[in-house]
Parts: sequence; structure tokens; C-alpha cells
Amino acid sequence: MPFRILLILFSLHNVVVASTGRSRPLSTNAAPPVIDLRSSDDILARQIAEACSTWGFFQVINHSIDPQLMQNFRSVCLDYFQTTPLAKKKKMQRTATNARGFFDDELTKQKRDWKQALDIGVPGSRDWQLEDDDPQNACLDGFNRFPSRSFRKIYIQYFSECAKLSDRLARLMAKGLHGSEEDDLIHNLRANHSSYLRAG
Repeated sequence: MPFRILLILFSLHNVVVASTGRSRPLSTNAAPPVIDLRSSDDILARQIAEACSTWGFFQVINHSIDPQLMQNFRSVCLDYFQTTPLAKKKKMQRTATNARGFFDDELTKQKRDWKQALDIGVPGSRDWQLEDDDPQNACLDGFNRFPSRSFRKIYIQYFSECAKLSDRLARLMAKGLHGSEEDDLIHNLRANHSSYLRAG
């Protein structure tokens, strides 16, 4: 079964990966697959292919993102959302021309969610060394906006580690699908992905 969509959700302790669709009905006694990334790539490719073709998602453990980096990311996010005045956050509000930044007005079933979030994406230039508002960073989604330099530094470190993990999982999915980790789709994803990391 082709994996048409890959969605990776990162929390501080878990990573859940989902692909669209299932090929077989689930047993009522079954539990969602938990995949230990310390296993060999051959084993992982088989486990991931099985998880995607049956459940459509899986959880990974031992993903190797540094726990201290995860804690640092959590700390700067908590500080931002708990201590920054709303008026200051609103200055970074997403707009019709810039989909990156703060928001607290998302709807679910036509009702406003009780949440605040901050969306940051890979820069248009794909070069985090450039200033966020550099013209080379322009893209369809707009420009990244960070509340502070220290927040930006930790956010980029965490984003980069999540991107590496995503790349590994995509390669393992490709290997499980057709026996090859490196194909045109993987090269295209690596070169052109437009990933976001949402804090909220």
C-alpha cells in the first residue's frame, strides 16, 4: 500500500507517525505499534511497513533526540506562553499574508479553540543563518517570527533534530515499501519539504 501522507507529531516524550489509510481491519485486542529505533534498519523497515499498512500510524521510542534539548524547548515555550503578555504575542499574529507566527483564533467545528500556538517553518532560503526577514526567506507562507534570540536558537536546534528524525523515518518507510532508502521521492522531500513545528 502506498504511503500517501506522512504526518509526524512530536511531543516531549513520544513521536507518533501516521500515514493515510489501512489495508486490513484491526483486531479489537490489538494495541498501536511501538517501534524501538535502536533496532537495525532492516528490522525497522519491516516493522514500519507493517504498522503503516495495518494501523496507519505508530509510535517510536529511543529516537535519540537529546532529552536536555527537549527540556530546553519545553522551557522556552512554557515561558513564552505563560509569561508573555497577550498584547505582545498579538504583535506576532499570523495574517492573511504571513501564515507564520502566533495565533489564538483557530476553529474546530465552528467553535474557537481554547489554545494559543506559534507556527515556525523551514525558511524559504532553507538557511537558518539568514535573518528571518531576509528577502531570500520569502515563501508562500511568509516569514518566521520569533519572540527572542534565545527562543530562536533553541527552536532551531529542536526543529533541526526533528527534521533529522523525520528524514530517517521517511527513508525507513521507503525501504519498507520497495527496498530502497534513497529514491526520487526521498530526495525531493529532503530538498523541498515545507515542514512546520508548532508550539502550543
